Amino acid sequence: MAIQGHHGVGTWSQKPDYNAYKSPYGPSGITAGSFGVVGATFVLFFFADVPKVRTDIMQKLPVVGDYFVREVPPSDNVSTLHCIIVEGNFD
Repeated sequence: MAIQGHHGVGTWSQKPDYNAYKSPYGPSGITAGSFGVVGATFVLFFFADVPKVRTDIMQKLPVVGDYFVREVPPSDNVSTLHCIIVEGNFD
């Protein structure tokens, strides 16, 4: 009779003498990691124009962070309705 651990779980088991099957068609560790890095980079730059992503993530990157700073000039901050009322353009 084998020695049983707590709640009937075996305390230890010996590794089998054979290696687990590894498909020759599956990705290796480096290939899967490369796909992950490329995918994450794509998603990050795809959503870079979303304001929350731009301010919270992209502007804090060390080298390219200044590229994602968007400053609107004061002349562009005027609404169309304000221009119509102040200027008197009722056309």
